[in-house]
Amino acid sequence: MCKEAFQDVAAELTKLAIFEAHKRGYTYEMIAFRVGVSSSSIEKYAYGERIPSQAVFLALVVGLKLKEPVKKLAELVGLRAVEVSKTSLSTSIGKAMKETGEAIAEVTKALEDGEITDDERQVCLKEINEAIDELIKLKQQMEREE
Repeated sequence: MCKEAFQDVAAELTKLAIFEAHKRGYTYEMIAFRVGVSSSSIEKYAYGERIPSQAVFLALVVGLKLKEPVKKLAELVGLRAVEVSKTSLSTSIGKAMKETGEAIAEVTKALEDGEITDDERQVCLKEINEAIDELIKLKQQMEREE
């Protein structure tokens, strides 16, 4: 059971990785070259016909700097993955303030009639998550500058 569950997760993450690589313009051949396997193997991974080894999966995700599989893996274990900020501290503060303000504005707007619909809830949660991401980036930046 555990092995099957792991294989399902590995297959899902691999498909997600290959899909993201395709969105960035990579062909199966290009992915295969970067990862060090055949293009037919990449195609089999993409269709869930085969599951790559851990080394191949890591080469895929790390070698192509793919974000979505990392975010999904973090989500599966109850964590949140955010990119490390490469901006100045004042820019990070501005982004955090902007996103937090937008989140508060959406929640306030949704509450105007005293009821939050499912659609409004989804918009609010999206804005809140964007604010949380920016606050985490700011926190990480502050910790690095200690």
